[in-house]
Amino acid sequence: MRHDLSPLLTDFDYEPGRLKARIVRAADGREVLQVRVELGLLQMECEGRPDGRGSVLAEAEAFLDRLRNGAAEARDGDAADSALGGGALAAALRLELIQYQQRAVAFLAVGDSARALRDAEVVRMGTATVARLGGPAEREWSESARFSAVVLRTRAAAAMLAAAGRPREAGSVIETGLAMLREAAVFVGIDEHFDTLADVRSLRALRDTLVPQLPPAQRSELEERLRAAVRAENYELAAILRDELRLL
Repeated sequence: MRHDLSPLLTDFDYEPGRLKARIVRAADGREVLQVRVELGLLQMECEGRPDGRGSVLAEAEAFLDRLRNGAAEARDGDAADSALGGGALAAALRLELIQYQQRAVAFLAVGDSARALRDAEVVRMGTATVARLGGPAEREWSESARFSAVVLRTRAAAAMLAAAGRPREAGSVIETGLAMLREAAVFVGIDEHFDTLADVRSLRALRDTLVPQLPPAQRSELEERLRAAVRAENYELAAILRDELRLL
């Protein structure tokens, strides 16, 4: 009976459409992150690789460092393909990055934005590593994964700033994230649908809740002050006013 999960699930009900996660103490005192799924419970390590295994990403980045230092030689200009072992390492690396992405989302669900941001950074850097070391298929995957990685990192960074009582900075982070998303959308050829993408709309809605919008009259006043500052060549004031307008 000690392997039966029913007692664990009794007070941790599954709710369709809602991500339920919690951080608990394991028997040895370490923290683990649990996510309720429809058929049971998913448990991840809070530190290191989510499944507790050795990091494939670390191996790939170490190989990349050796390439940079000239210690690894390319054969026929095909270092990338040999680095990813004909696709096996690439598949393992993608799986690892998906684990980090899932854990970051779970950390956001429990309000741990700092660790969510940490994992989001791993995903962002990992997709770049796949693009550098992989062949055409891996590079194509990394560009599509980059979009969701930027969304995740933007949400985590904004949540951390908002929790610290810095909503305007959070709004600025979201603006930067939206600009990066537009670049990614152009690269993958979906820029004409950018304004209708669910991730873009949700980030804009989050920004609007964090940074109250000024009435049109006040916006117009700021814009006129900006124009006057430029005419007077008061570029320091102009930069401040421009940043204010960007946050609106």
